[in-house]
Amino acid sequence: MSRLENEQFVRKFFAEARPRFVALARRLVDDAKASVDEASEIYERMIPEMTYVDEPNHPMASSVFICNGSLSLYLALKPRGISAHDFGSALLEAMASAPFPEPKPDGPADTRPVKERFADFIKIANDSLTQALPGEFVYEAVFSESGEYDWGVNVKSCAICSAFSKHDAMDLVPYMCATDDVMSDRGKQGLRRSGTIALGASHCDFRYKRGGEPLHLAPQYPDRIRVAEED
Repeated sequence: MSRLENEQFVRKFFAEARPRFVALARRLVDDAKASVDEASEIYERMIPEMTYVDEPNHPMASSVFICNGSLSLYLALKPRGISAHDFGSALLEAMASAPFPEPKPDGPADTRPVKERFADFIKIANDSLTQALPGEFVYEAVFSESGEYDWGVNVKSCAICSAFSKHDAMDLVPYMCATDDVMSDRGKQGLRRSGTIALGASHCDFRYKRGGEPLHLAPQYPDRIRVAEED
């Protein structure tokens, strides 16, 4: 696709999220629609410098586009007195209570070794270790020989941190990290992490085991991720 087509593709992430953003803003302010309109303008200004716009099919691209949408809404709400913790807590609560589509029936089981199934992902991860552009994710894929987890990722440099730091919004990044816990729970992916870069760790240690016992970030960092209730 051309650069123009890529930018139009990125705009769809905000457009599709608009109803959710309006509902989220209503939890926090009275002028929800006006706030989202402002957020849309902020998002538009972000696009030219947004990471992965020129590579929108990169496996990490959608998370960058989605998180920048949340960032744009926060930046619209911040002058209205909404803190990063107010916004992040409301976001997590909204995600946890939102309808979740029923999983599609599994097809025939893929019996290939896990590293073979993840071959493309491994290659892209390895490329990031030496070829990532400034502001992109740098990460490696990891696998457990003992079966402790199915697969994992060590994120060594975080594109979300890079984007949010430009807008003095690093206090919000731990909540972006915590959205992974919500999505993992809803998909029963058993995500476990001991920390993330945004929380002061040297790297983000994602470990997934389908049906396994999750380890959430919020109880480990209650001063950085404030939620009303953590199951």
